[in-house]
Amino acid sequence: MNKHRLSWGILVAIGLLVTGALAPLQARELSAKDRTKIRCAQEKMRILADIFNVKVPNDQKVYEYPGECTSNGQPRKYKMPEWFADELARMDKNKIVFIKTENQTYSEVDLWRQAFSNVYVFLERADKSLDPNQPIVLDQLSRGYVGNRINLMATVDRLNKDLLRNNQLFVMKDSMDGRARSMLSTFELINSEFFSTIESFSSPLKQRENKYRQSVMAVVVLANHLFSQFMGAPIPTYPPDPKIYVTTRADKAFSTLLILIGSFLAGFAVYLLLENKRDRMLEIWADYREKSVVWAEDFNRQFVTIDIKYIVFGTIAVFAVFGLVMGLMAGGFLGVLLFLIVLFFGAVLSVRMPGAVLDALKKSRGKRINAQLMDSLILLSNSLRSGMDIVQGFELVSRDMTPPISDEFGLVVKNYQLGTPFEKALDGLSERVESRMLSYIIKAIIIQRQVGGNLTVIFARLVENIREESKLEEKLQAMTAQQKIQSIVVSIMPFVMMLVMFMFNPDQMLSFYTSPLGLCIFMFCVVWIGIGMKVLQKMGEVKV
Repeated sequence: MNKHRLSWGILVAIGLLVTGALAPLQARELSAKDRTKIRCAQEKMRILADIFNVKVPNDQKVYEYPGECTSNGQPRKYKMPEWFADELARMDKNKIVFIKTENQTYSEVDLWRQAFSNVYVFLERADKSLDPNQPIVLDQLSRGYVGNRINLMATVDRLNKDLLRNNQLFVMKDSMDGRARSMLSTFELINSEFFSTIESFSSPLKQRENKYRQSVMAVVVLANHLFSQFMGAPIPTYPPDPKIYVTTRADKAFSTLLILIGSFLAGFAVYLLLENKRDRMLEIWADYREKSVVWAEDFNRQFVTIDIKYIVFGTIAVFAVFGLVMGLMAGGFLGVLLFLIVLFFGAVLSVRMPGAVLDALKKSRGKRINAQLMDSLILLSNSLRSGMDIVQGFELVSRDMTPPISDEFGLVVKNYQLGTPFEKALDGLSERVESRMLSYIIKAIIIQRQVGGNLTVIFARLVENIREESKLEEKLQAMTAQQKIQSIVVSIMPFVMMLVMFMFNPDQMLSFYTSPLGLCIFMFCVVWIGIGMKVLQKMGEVKV
């Protein structure tokens, strides 16, 4: 029984070994086309290395590329380009590095030959690894690839360095009529694929074969590209013909005609839009006229006389000038469209501008009245202690205090003298001025006149509350001053940096910010900076 179990175990082990040995062989047998591509790329690296060999005469550098590597199956001949003869002699005289261990000085040509040879050796090693008749030793194979990568990396680093000799700078990336720059970039990609090849050996068994093949074939593609970069035409370094950019009168006339047609179509589209919304526009105009009357009365209550038309049309004029400048910078039909968009936003904003100005004026006036409120209460309290009534106290405040609180208290007295009940005159004062403490004072006076009470004591308590509240507000302002300053600095820093960049490179900055993309980015930044400032301002506000 034990013998049968032992024999079955031996058979299973032999089966596993055979399966494990045949699996990689089957995978490698599928890569016959890959081996052909590898050998073709290897041949190209050999040709490049031989072209860079200064010991071989230039007239003998004629090579036959095998037919299995061409698209038509016919062999192709390559010879050293004529332009490379003088360049090869110059590069050979350019000595770059001295190796102490080898006691040898390498020139620029030697380093390029080493780079091509490293790729050649890599492809040769990859070709042998895909041969089903050759055994693979993973440790030996990986060590060989590591050596290839180290040698290639050192060679490319030396070629990328700029040399300074006798106060003259040698830039090796500009060799071969500029081809060296692109070829070194290709070598950098090949170097990264060398690393991917090494990394594939540490991948899981199911992925190892696929990753190894992908990295090797990537090196094949890059090697072919490297050969094409050398044999192809150089990068043109001469400036383009200025005649290309000459604009004739016919071109200018045609461009002007297109701008006029586009402007007419845009204006006609706006006209049709307004015509379709004609009834709605008339309703908006009537509503605006009613609001303008209300706004005019509200401005008069703030002791400000101003025509609402100046605010509305002034806003439209500012946006029109700004849109005109942006349109001239953009130019063409885009400039006209940009002008119309900015003008539309200005028209929309102008309708809301009187209300915004009125709110800002009320808040500013309310703050100024709050600053005078404590002195006014003390004066009212003293007048009541001396035997005056509340109306006489208001007259005293309007006479002895400075505007704006003297104007407000004087208006209350005038309304009372013209027959308006004193309580109603106080309600008008509460509507005109945005002040929480003033509304408390007015309510206290109205309640005292209706039910009775000692106003002197009430005023004394209100004075104490105002004093404590002012201290608290000053403390809060001191605590939030850093955040407010930070928000201001952060908001203006982009514009400061833009100004600095304008100072150092005005031409490039002006060309960017006068382009459509630059204008859109500038407007986008302005809008979001404004939103950020508003958010930070709201976060720093603390209501007492």
